[in-house]
Amino acid sequence: MNFHVVFLLSSYLLIFLGQAGLFLTEELSSPYLLFAALATLLGATRELKGAREVLPSWIANIAILLVLALSLFSIFFLQALPLQELVHFLLALQAVKIVAAKKGRDWLQLYLLSFFSLLAASALTVEISFAAIFLCYLFAAPWVLVLFHLKSATEAAGKSPDGEARLVSWSLLRLVGALDLVLLALTVFFFISFPRLSAGFFGNAWATGSGVTGFSDRLALGEVAEIQKNNAVAMRVIMEQAGPRDGAELYWRGVTLDLFDGRRWQKSRGDIAPLRRFGETYVVDESPSDAGSLVRQRITLEPLGSPALFTLSAPVAISGRLPYLFRDSLGNLQTAYPSPFQISYEVLSRPEAGWKEKTLEAHALQLPPVDPRILQLARRTTDEIPEQSGKARALERHLRENYRYSLQGLPVGGEEPLADFLFEARQGNCEYFASALAVMLRSLGIPARVVNGYLGAEWNPYGEYYVIRQSNAHSWVEAHFADQGWMRFDPTPSIPRPPRGNLFRSFTHFVDFLRMRWYRHVVNFTFMDQYELFTAIRQPNKWFEPGLRGRSVREMLRALPAPGGWWMGLLFLLACLVVAWKRLHGRTKRGARVPGLAYQATERYRRLLDILKKRQLIKNSGETADEFSRRAEAGGFGPVGEFTSLYQKSRFSGERDFTRELGRMDQILVQLGK
Repeated sequence: MNFHVVFLLSSYLLIFLGQAGLFLTEELSSPYLLFAALATLLGATRELKGAREVLPSWIANIAILLVLALSLFSIFFLQALPLQELVHFLLALQAVKIVAAKKGRDWLQLYLLSFFSLLAASALTVEISFAAIFLCYLFAAPWVLVLFHLKSATEAAGKSPDGEARLVSWSLLRLVGALDLVLLALTVFFFISFPRLSAGFFGNAWATGSGVTGFSDRLALGEVAEIQKNNAVAMRVIMEQAGPRDGAELYWRGVTLDLFDGRRWQKSRGDIAPLRRFGETYVVDESPSDAGSLVRQRITLEPLGSPALFTLSAPVAISGRLPYLFRDSLGNLQTAYPSPFQISYEVLSRPEAGWKEKTLEAHALQLPPVDPRILQLARRTTDEIPEQSGKARALERHLRENYRYSLQGLPVGGEEPLADFLFEARQGNCEYFASALAVMLRSLGIPARVVNGYLGAEWNPYGEYYVIRQSNAHSWVEAHFADQGWMRFDPTPSIPRPPRGNLFRSFTHFVDFLRMRWYRHVVNFTFMDQYELFTAIRQPNKWFEPGLRGRSVREMLRALPAPGGWWMGLLFLLACLVVAWKRLHGRTKRGARVPGLAYQATERYRRLLDILKKRQLIKNSGETADEFSRRAEAGGFGPVGEFTSLYQKSRFSGERDFTRELGRMDQILVQLGK
């Protein structure tokens, strides 16, 4: 195996892994990533062909200084995020080093830059894809460093690595593989045992994180339609009552808006007040409630580019590692700033359909100039209904039954989009339905406001939790009645969901389950998790469920799932591991003759040195075997040269049968010992 090719491919693989980690963050400028990738491809191709460097050293140094100046200018004058600009400089520096001339220290610098790339990727993303890159890097880095050491040592001795036989072998690969497993075990150990800190070193000024915009204190007609075309996960929810339920009526309340100008909704006031806090629990609603009727949700919220918190129905209390939590007069809950990464919190909610508060805001009856036909439609539909709640239900029913849901052909270009929706297009998505109902309710003197959030959920059977996607984004209406408070109305017809195959759905659920476990047990691994883990280790009597204690093996086997369950897959995996181990062990035993005979040859050479030492001929510490044999022959010890040649052949040639050579070596030892 050509050492030069193996060294180059391994080195560029390590560089590529660092770049791949940065690419998967989706947080960096595309030109820098493209520049680094093209430089890596160009450098690897030219070096494998034996071509010279692309850039002379002096041009490479000038390019590095220019990129450094550009990065500093972006940070201090353009107010760019420091971490991103430093990573951009890192990529540019790496690209320049790749296409420039490389000596030993240049390779070390490239390895160090790839490590910094991986370190930067860990600060820019918490996705499970980083775990795959990290594991590949953990196994590749020791191999590359061993190859670099062999290359440096061989060249320092004045030899070419390609001329050394068996320099790269399966035995070396197995040795490095064993070292990798030790490093992996140490990584897991330090991850579990290292003390957890409650805050990052760099803070949010250095963090970025991906987010999906759309949920803010403003909403233009047609914006939710863009969000609904995105199938990305918005949040995951574990309900207290586990098990797949009908998630179609789960309304995840996010942002409430009350001021309408004919095209967009927004909050009429920017008033917010901090919630009362007891430890990690914030009190949202202090009115008396039956604790048994409350619904508990554990929510993992993806970064949405908004400080809003989403809850089911009417929240009573929220718990979690949230530094601050605020609420405004519309009931909106929000953190101090949009989180660049996932956040997890627990909510206790009342199961009511809406927020039955008695408070009423002044802008709940505000109306912009609207088409008179909208007011006439509202009156015509509700003339014969005396109760306000009945009027609201009639308008809700009218919109559901006489208009069609669609994400295409939305009336966004006209002067009065609501009139175009009601009397021309007669189709639209949820914010058109909600806006039309709110305007018609206000025209009848019924206070109303629009709520943005999510509707529905998808059950994941692997992790037993609900998945809420961006495509579940929804708008509905809350109307206020004197005797009932705020009540929810949803005029949007049933939203068609595109069917997906069972196999594809099962695969996506499994991948999402892995991501959920990654977030829970790695990204959000806390001090309390450490405490519980070490407590469990100290109490082995509690490792099994109470129902398994004191039961016989036959009873436990009877309690296992039927054949075909998950344990059958586990048994199959164990069987494959046993077969693989036996094959590897057998191959090692078949090859055991080679190191055994080589060891015998080495022992015979040591006996030769002992015999010559007794005859006052001592091998010097810096003297090679060939140099010593020539000195011995010059001193009258004739067969020493032949013995040395046989020793080197049996020790380093790689042949398997040395029986004749070992016999001849024994004859020479007997001859010299006389």
